[in-house]
Amino acid sequence: MKLSHKVLVQSLTKHSEALALPKGRRVGQAGHDVARDYLLGQMERIGLEPFHGDGFELCYELPHPDTRKPQTFTNLVGVIPGHDRSLPPILLGAHYDSVIDAPCADDNATAVAVVLAAAETFVREPLQRDVVIAIFDSEEPPYFLTPAMGSTRLYEDHCADTRFACAVILDLIGHDVEFGFGQAEASFPHLRDLIFVTGAESEPLRLPGVVERANFSLRNELRVIPTLTSYIGDLSDYHAFRRGGEPYLFLSCGRGTYYHDELDSLKTPGWINLDKVHRVFQLVVELLREVDACGFDAVK
Repeated sequence: MKLSHKVLVQSLTKHSEALALPKGRRVGQAGHDVARDYLLGQMERIGLEPFHGDGFELCYELPHPDTRKPQTFTNLVGVIPGHDRSLPPILLGAHYDSVIDAPCADDNATAVAVVLAAAETFVREPLQRDVVIAIFDSEEPPYFLTPAMGSTRLYEDHCADTRFACAVILDLIGHDVEFGFGQAEASFPHLRDLIFVTGAESEPLRLPGVVERANFSLRNELRVIPTLTSYIGDLSDYHAFRRGGEPYLFLSCGRGTYYHDELDSLKTPGWINLDKVHRVFQLVVELLREVDACGFDAVK
């Protein structure tokens, strides 16, 4: 049974509020443990299966990039079985750590909320192929693009025998896009509904069409702007998948007014748009359905 719009918005709000803790989710801080425990409970409740081993926690220990003291990190990874488990799986992921000791709602609580809601959808309505739900640790500095980055450790340590149909990564999806055009911006209010999608060039025969059809299904509820990763570089967890030659898509609204700021909070007036978060959720669901139907059947 499909969940209603009201129930989905309530679910996205609940997850976002549970993760946007006043003191954040920075690695090594108490809020990080609180967020991890909440996510583990939700993965169990939703009905995911472990991706590797007999649990969702994939822990690793590496020296802190600055202090060189040993530090433990935890990726949280589950899988939703598809009807044909021989097909290459889709990965849907977002990072759960925060950069500072503040709520960091846009970076990245709302994206994780979308991942959880999408997981619940695909448990109810399985795809042909498996969906791997990956909630990454240690995306933020000082771990960004280091060997300690959670997505890098997942890909290099646990995915050697896996060829993904596509890795779909979310980061900074909760705010309205602002261009500072003054009166011109007021004349074009739909500019706020923009979301950028990069990475379709990683599988040029299929992914551009996937993005176009998923966007069309939303009937302009979001303004989806496809662009090239070469224009922006590696800004999030798609880095490991791009380097590994996997097809990938990255969804983001870009860096907003309160990027890496204490006011990146659900309580900051006019900042987080939970209705837009719901529309991003709808886009993600359609993207995964389109990838699933698109004939990705390569073997690594």
